Amino acid sequence: LLARVWPVTLLLGAIVVGLSFTLGLALGILAALRHDSWLDTLLTFVATLGTTVPNFIVAIWLIVILSVRLHWLPTGGWGHARLLIMPAIAYSLQPLAIVARYTRVAVLDALAGDYVRTAMAKGLSPTRVVVRHVLRNALIPIVTLLGPLVPDLFTGSIFIEFTFRIPGLGKFFVSSIFQRDYPMIMATVLLVAILWSLTYLASDLLYVVIDPRVRVGARGR
Repeated sequence: LLARVWPVTLLLGAIVVGLSFTLGLALGILAALRHDSWLDTLLTFVATLGTTVPNFIVAIWLIVILSVRLHWLPTGGWGHARLLIMPAIAYSLQPLAIVARYTRVAVLDALAGDYVRTAMAKGLSPTRVVVRHVLRNALIPIVTLLGPLVPDLFTGSIFIEFTFRIPGLGKFFVSSIFQRDYPMIMATVLLVAILWSLTYLASDLLYVVIDPRVRVGARGR
């Protein structure tokens, strides 16, 4: 049963992770580079709003607007690409906002570094300074988000899957609890625990790749 329901959640989670980190990084960088402008204020407000509104509220709004009023998309189900649009938007809004806020702060901290002023004084173009120096250092705190965010997105949202009638892991887990299917409950918990452990291990390994100081410190020991 897990082999049947988890790929559904995994596909939706992969789309949400891609949207969250791609758009979140882009919007966070844009807000930091336009610091104290109207665009920075707007993006910061939207990101703050995105972190406070629960995903099931967003899901209901999307159903009312896009399905009930405009009749653009079906209210729920599974098996067609169109059915992924509203769940992906509702599910990715909160992690996207979190990534954008973290990225903005990290880029602003990196822009204030002495190495950025040194690179600019050497005559490097602003684009090259941002790509080669700022982003590399700004990615270090972003990696910390991989640990809690990715396994949470890959193991499904109970509210999203119930709202859009998605036959995924979250909905299956709740059904197992109501049916007192203890072997399936334990198997699901074990799967989630393994995924969390692997994700935290991957984030630690990424630290070594991104931050040379970690490699130097490890050799020094």
